[in-house]
Amino acid sequence: MSEIASDLSATESATSSRLVRKRQRTRQALIDAARQLVDECGHENISIQDITDRADVGLGTFYNYFDNKQMIFEAVLAEIRAGFEERLNAIRASLTDPAALIAVTMQFCFAEALDNEEWQTFLRKSGLQGEYFLLQDKEQCLRDVETGAKRGRFKIDNPEFVANLIFGMSRHVTVEMAAGRMGRQAIPDTTRYILRMLGLPELVAKAVTQTPLPPVAAQRRTAVKEILPYLQRTVVEHI
Repeated sequence: MSEIASDLSATESATSSRLVRKRQRTRQALIDAARQLVDECGHENISIQDITDRADVGLGTFYNYFDNKQMIFEAVLAEIRAGFEERLNAIRASLTDPAALIAVTMQFCFAEALDNEEWQTFLRKSGLQGEYFLLQDKEQCLRDVETGAKRGRFKIDNPEFVANLIFGMSRHVTVEMAAGRMGRQAIPDTTRYILRMLGLPELVAKAVTQTPLPPVAAQRRTAVKEILPYLQRTVVEHI
């Protein structure tokens, strides 16, 4: 009996796994279809029927995953954001100095906000209304600040308050640059001012800020590797 029960359990588990994978494939097919159609036609010229036809599923299937077009468009943005976060984390992976983490993260995020054509194009063509930004995760920012404070690298009393300030300043600068009211010089300027706010001397903040980032349009593994030795050398030489 125990062997039969075990076999039944294994069968049920395998069936469940297949259903999960099938649902994931269907959801991804819908997201891919929406992404392609928005890029080709713009949101105002496509319907949910167009999306399901492109994904080769029934119209009713759409509503098993999304309530409306806005929801699936936001899923596309989430997918683009996931790629952004993957590239950011790849750049951060070999860095141990909290100041370097702050500097590289901020400059990378600002550069992506300006230069990530995939994000900008989809956001424009999707017609989504609201605030959608390529910013560092707030919890990750807080961890960076807390780490720097614990190590004595940052001279601050309230890491959570400071992390919220950094996030707010980053959001504001991103909006201003997108509107054309700030130029690209705002990237190093904002980074340097934030490092100064964290307690770094001006010369050190400037040195850490002067770290080149790989072009956003050419996010390759080699480009990520190229920045790390330069950053590590800059931090060692100036601190």
